Amino acid sequence: MKEEVNTRLKRLPSIKINTISILVILLAGLLIFFSTQSPYFLTTLNITNVLVQVTTIGLIAIPMTYVIISGAMDLSVGSILGLSAVTLGFLYESGTNIWVSVVLALVVGALAGALNGLLIARYKMQAIVVTIGTLVMLRGLVYIITKGKPISGYPDSFYFLGQGKVLGIPFSVIVMMALFSIAYILIKKTRIGRYTYALGNNEEAVRYSGINVVKVRFLTFVMSGLFAGIAAIFYVSRYASAQASAGDGIELDVITAVLIGGTHIFGGRGSLVGTFLGVLIIGTLRNGLNLMGVSVLFQTVILGVLILVAVSRQNK
Repeated sequence: MKEEVNTRLKRLPSIKINTISILVILLAGLLIFFSTQSPYFLTTLNITNVLVQVTTIGLIAIPMTYVIISGAMDLSVGSILGLSAVTLGFLYESGTNIWVSVVLALVVGALAGALNGLLIARYKMQAIVVTIGTLVMLRGLVYIITKGKPISGYPDSFYFLGQGKVLGIPFSVIVMMALFSIAYILIKKTRIGRYTYALGNNEEAVRYSGINVVKVRFLTFVMSGLFAGIAAIFYVSRYASAQASAGDGIELDVITAVLIGGTHIFGGRGSLVGTFLGVLIIGTLRNGLNLMGVSVLFQTVILGVLILVAVSRQNK
């Protein structure tokens, strides 16, 4: 039975190729449109700025793709980012070495993800309910720790993560691309990747085939928390400050990127290539609308429309 599941999954297309084509055309269309609206849009400086801006969304979108493909959802990623960010700031402010603080901030992110995973995988609680709960709980904890005040004043070596470049390419962009590549290989070439797709297709069949469903789902949420922690490190380094509002509402951008990238909202189908293009589309849209002077509130309305369009296409 287990071998049969593996064989079927190898034959299962993760996402229709025409979806990728549509995303490429949409991205190209946005680039052309915004270039006509602002002479600054297609400059090297602005394109680099867009790539740096999307690293936070991109890093979190990687595990979110896994989570949604598996048939779940994680709404707490923004709060986990915030908690990891202020953990870093609080520890360093208290005298802890900056790199030890970085490692511990990552551990906190992974533990927050593990809490979600434990409640959802082991105790079979609804993912949306659990992650809404941790979203609120962790954000409250962030404000308690910081008392609403930003924590700044880090060593210059730390700022390289979010502000430095290697051969003219922002280091944060290099890391994001590397992690996308690794995650792509894992989900395409390993058992954990095949089992992730299997969970989203038919969890009961996977369970009866002998695959450890609890372990697979638990790992996807640990991964989600860890990557939110990684995003937090680059966020603090880039903005030179750990703020209580860090990551607030970012889950909307992340989920939108994953869904318009072709990942099915009920799981079983998706692609990291599609997610990457979705991230670029969100970043391009945000940047272009900012240059046009469109308010953030109206941008949120547009993102909501994109989610509705993406979900409606999946139901056809």
